[in-house]
Amino acid sequence: MSPWLLLLVWVWPLALAALVGARTLSGISQRPLAAIAAPLWWLPAIGALPGLAAGLLVPLDSRLELPWLFLGTTLGLDATGRVYLLFTAILWLAAGVYAAFSLRGQAHGGRFGTFFLLAMAGNLWLIVGQDLLSFYAGFAMMGLASYGLVIHNGDPGALRAGKVYLVMALFGEVTLFAALVMIASHAGTLVPTAAQLVGLDGLAIGLLLVGLGVKAGMVPLHLWLPLAHPAAPIPASAVLSGTMIKVAILGWLRFLPVGAVALADWGAGLSATGLLTLFFALPIGMTQSDPKVILAYSSISKMGLLMLLLGLILSDPALAPVGIAAITLYAAHHALVKGGLFLGVGLRKHAAIAQPLVLGGLVILALALAGAPLTSGAVTKYGIKPLLDAAHWTWLAAAVALSAVATTLLMARFLWVSVRTAPHPQPGYAWPSAAWAVLITLVLLFPFLLGNPAAWLTNAATLGAGIGIAVIIGELAVRYPNWFKRLIGPIPPGDLLVLAAPLLRVLVWLGRTLWRPWRWLYDRVERGATQAYRLIFDQPVGDAEQRLREWPVAGALWLGLTAMLFLFVITGTPGPSGSLSPPSLAAETAAQTESAAPGDPLAIQDKPSADSAAQPDAAGDGRESLDRPDAAVTESDPTRSGDLPLAARDADAGEPDSVAAPAPLCDPAVPFVFASHTNPADAIALDRCIKDTGTGALRLLESPPLTNRLVRLVQRNLKGLGFDPGPIDGMIGPNTRRAIRAFQQTEGMRPTGGISFELLERLKPRPD
Repeated sequence: MSPWLLLLVWVWPLALAALVGARTLSGISQRPLAAIAAPLWWLPAIGALPGLAAGLLVPLDSRLELPWLFLGTTLGLDATGRVYLLFTAILWLAAGVYAAFSLRGQAHGGRFGTFFLLAMAGNLWLIVGQDLLSFYAGFAMMGLASYGLVIHNGDPGALRAGKVYLVMALFGEVTLFAALVMIASHAGTLVPTAAQLVGLDGLAIGLLLVGLGVKAGMVPLHLWLPLAHPAAPIPASAVLSGTMIKVAILGWLRFLPVGAVALADWGAGLSATGLLTLFFALPIGMTQSDPKVILAYSSISKMGLLMLLLGLILSDPALAPVGIAAITLYAAHHALVKGGLFLGVGLRKHAAIAQPLVLGGLVILALALAGAPLTSGAVTKYGIKPLLDAAHWTWLAAAVALSAVATTLLMARFLWVSVRTAPHPQPGYAWPSAAWAVLITLVLLFPFLLGNPAAWLTNAATLGAGIGIAVIIGELAVRYPNWFKRLIGPIPPGDLLVLAAPLLRVLVWLGRTLWRPWRWLYDRVERGATQAYRLIFDQPVGDAEQRLREWPVAGALWLGLTAMLFLFVITGTPGPSGSLSPPSLAAETAAQTESAAPGDPLAIQDKPSADSAAQPDAAGDGRESLDRPDAAVTESDPTRSGDLPLAARDADAGEPDSVAAPAPLCDPAVPFVFASHTNPADAIALDRCIKDTGTGALRLLESPPLTNRLVRLVQRNLKGLGFDPGPIDGMIGPNTRRAIRAFQQTEGMRPTGGISFELLERLKPRPD
């Protein structure tokens, strides 16, 4: 299958979002477009079809280069990306079917469909996009579009949740953008590998962990998640918890040096944060009475487990091959199960089907999330055991087993609340029920398709302990209900945000109290400054312009300016050193031609100076964007009398004596042509000289204006000559500079690492 399908993965839902949005806007404004855009309520159900097809059909390690998009976009599909694309597309399809049929004909259904498809496009884009810009563009599109999903209902709770979500999302996106810029500067490419990320600055790592930690629900950055899930409609909650929070793990796997170098401190910190997140969410979730809030805290807890595992891999790179596969498999299991649980909550409330079947499906999914034997949870728990056994913290396996018992209790609480939920059947849920049934079937087949028999009975002891404790608690709750009622609801959703409200009120009161004396001082200074200003400047003055408009004054000024212009014309324009304009270009060119060696004038022009200086390596090891001319090019003017040749200037500066080569002719009509070794037709014409805007004199450039295309040609020619410049991406980074320096040393040039016309002359293909 063609890799062009990877482009369709995210362009297709983006185009569908445009259609649905156009239909919605035309329905509001009654424009003629409404007749063209037929009712499109069903489009969310098919938005993820190209993603599913690409995950199944596109060969592994396929790549698609799109140099015309952004600064050059690379789409691809590696092993981790394929698993992510498959489970993401499956869940978006199930949630899309639910959204299309459950919101059909409802108010603002078209608006929801537009934001739903936009979030889908961003989610799929960042998975297939291998470069930094694609990941960030998809991440930002997904995050901002999700705001429209959170506030869809428009009630005060949804608006409050949307406000918290938007603040946290923007904070995460700004932090992530700063991290990705630093990563691009360090790696020298927009498609970094783990080896190129070695030595990444600690600030960049910290920003990356925080920026993606907001989306992952990392404590204490999780505040938005338990508020947004109950506020958003059911299909939005399914994808928010099932797929969107998983992109944080994907971003960390791609843009941290996982498996390339040991980051013991960062790994330990991430593992500790994961443990805090894992155990913080479980007890709070057990005290909730809304099934969607319980599932939200369950998602926070499971993301804490994934952070813990990733921290172990960062600490010990030898665990990377097994660890990355285990984390990816666990993310797939959790996405399908958690998405199915959210959709099941909606069917429990609204589906006009046999409710015992719905409750049976919820039991199956809850057991899978708790890690029951013969479920997907058992297989994934078996996969993470090597990471826990290899951890330096010997007690870690016991801690994770304890969290599994707590997860069983949390799922028991969820089922208890779901059973006590009163259904309100509505028509139109046949297709959503069918999509949910397919999702449950995939969860049931998961252990038999992706796990070996040795993993099927994993986690039996912890599950049994959890069920036993849940039975005891349930029996006590029936006998002594008043004891347990006090435990339900003391911590509302948003936990830290709500608990911090009294502290914020105290801080506001303290700030106002401390500000009062300063406010008094400020008022006194302001009044004094205002009075002084009025005393000095706020006095009536005469009409000064009237005197300037009088004929004697205006006429004298006009005559004076005219006389000055006339003197400039008859005396000539002063040059840079105070002399008159330089001799004519024709005479100077003739003198240069007579003094040069005989031969073709073009050959003389292309011949560089004896020791040309290239651009200084001011950017260190970072790569620069080359879509603009380099402002630091060095210039010399052969038409100015008194200018020393470069070789003479170098000799005066203490360089070894050398014979100065004839200066190239400066003719704007004859460009310098630089071509590729492998494809002479791939060439670029460069201006060797420019005209000074002040004097009109021609200046000879020693270094060309740098563009991505020129640097790509230099990189290709260096690679053809046996000097490895790194990725052929048009960016000057450490590998490219090392290759240039090595070539310059081989040619007897000064190893500056910059691109000059002398370097281009020696890299040009030579005629046979």
